[in-house]
Amino acid sequence: MKVSIIGGGGLVGSCAAYALQCGGIVREIALLDVNANLAAGHALDLMHGSPSIADQILSSGGYEHVPDSDVICITAGLRRKPEESRLDLINRNTDLFSGRYPDLAGC
Repeated sequence: MKVSIIGGGGLVGSCAAYALQCGGIVREIALLDVNANLAAGHALDLMHGSPSIADQILSSGGYEHVPDSDVICITAGLRRKPEESRLDLINRNTDLFSGRYPDLAGC
């Protein structure tokens, strides 16, 4: 099974990748982020532990990983502003994702 984590450069995304790595239930984990260098760094960190945990493929990059993924996990999103309701934050994130990731709408 292959899992692509959009937002893999952030804390939640990299922790999700680590949990998947430790669980040993996935064969491949791809970390994607607008900050590609940060996602690549997290992927390299995870690779250091992979020989002792499971035989897995860890990578980073762009949306070329998404079409052949079995699961797409989206951990990316905007931060909540002071005094902003969660509903307002959801609406801002919806606007962000529909504008930034229109190709994922059909997934």
